[in-house]
Amino acid sequence: MIAKISSTANLGRALGYNFKKVRQEETTVLLAGGLYQNQDGRYAMEQVLSDMQQLIPNKCRTKNTVFHCSLNPHPDEKLSDETLMQIAREYMEALGYGNQPYIVFKHNDIAREHIHIVSLRVDSEGRKLNDRFEKRRSKQITDALERKYNLIPSSKVSGKVETETPKVDIGKGNIREQVASVFRMVLKHYRFCSLGEFNAILNKYNLTVEEVKTEFRGRKYDGLVYVPTDGKGNKAGTPIHASDIGRGVGYTAVQNRMQKSKLAVKPLVPAIRDKVLQTMRTSPRTEEGLRQWLEEQGLRVVIRKNESGRIYGITFIDDEVGIALNGSRLGKGYAANIFNAYFSNSTYNPFLDETLYGSPSVRLEQSATVQTLQQNTEESDNLVDELIEDMVGESFRTTGNDDWKEAAWQRKLRRQSKVKLRRRKH
Repeated sequence: MIAKISSTANLGRALGYNFKKVRQEETTVLLAGGLYQNQDGRYAMEQVLSDMQQLIPNKCRTKNTVFHCSLNPHPDEKLSDETLMQIAREYMEALGYGNQPYIVFKHNDIAREHIHIVSLRVDSEGRKLNDRFEKRRSKQITDALERKYNLIPSSKVSGKVETETPKVDIGKGNIREQVASVFRMVLKHYRFCSLGEFNAILNKYNLTVEEVKTEFRGRKYDGLVYVPTDGKGNKAGTPIHASDIGRGVGYTAVQNRMQKSKLAVKPLVPAIRDKVLQTMRTSPRTEEGLRQWLEEQGLRVVIRKNESGRIYGITFIDDEVGIALNGSRLGKGYAANIFNAYFSNSTYNPFLDETLYGSPSVRLEQSATVQTLQQNTEESDNLVDELIEDMVGESFRTTGNDDWKEAAWQRKLRRQSKVKLRRRKH
């Protein structure tokens, strides 16, 4: 059994996440300690929130006053509600929260049933409960509970061989569970630096992601929605907001993954670029031919077109290594417009030009002429991007896979990084 502990200052958010699933009939309240029930024996979020807030002194010095924990038995375990309740009681008692108000939720929204516990990290006097070596003590407690209740040890969970993640299939139902499974695998295994590269990876699993911008009470929020697709990339299901999947799968998680990936992908670029170059020097006549040649070298390619059939995006993916790179990330000579021009008129293959791409045996730097030409193209593209962004403004609410949208996303990340850097200097 694995315990995941977190702390927060937002009691309403921690309770709201669980009670939302109660309303969706994906979660049930198992038990509560130190909290009042309604006359019908149920717990209402408003009452639970009020009861807990009253126990937090106004002048409490502890910032993160909320304790939020999930207890996750082995997926093969089938435990009764009574056993789960007893485990929750003993866990909280051993951790030092036995006298604290707390509420226990049983989640069955995914195949692996588990429980969430929400409590307070401070007592009625505002004193913080002992959290020294909390995770270590928690591991000792869960190990003891595994032995007492003869549970499958958590070591077998981490040592379990991972199988291939299946594609999202709307016909099987429980779409949220399927989407969550794909998402967590992708974040764990793949590196990508843009939303377009992320979508290219998800394409294999019949899934796409879109950015959502909204405004609530004068504040702007960025979010993500995940949409199931059919085998041809067409939307085939109802969009699912990241917040409905669970923690650690939203906008911030994806943004952090992209930031961390930028340095990680740099040493991997030359190898993928070389594979693409050698493939293009075979002069594939069709896009399907390009796919087949790349597959022989362990690469998957995703080509995005607009309604008129023009290639506006191309992404190369190494599923084994776990990396996705837009063509432009390989170099200016590998941008989508280069491939569009080639497949529009394959009688001329620029990749065979050794002055532009180097000899087959020795890689040469691109010529100054090509650099200048491509720089001008890039500047024009950036200008178009900025003009589109200005015209769209804040009225735009969702984004798809367009290149200019990817560019806007990356510019936003760069601006945020610059702001953080300035703050550190001051």
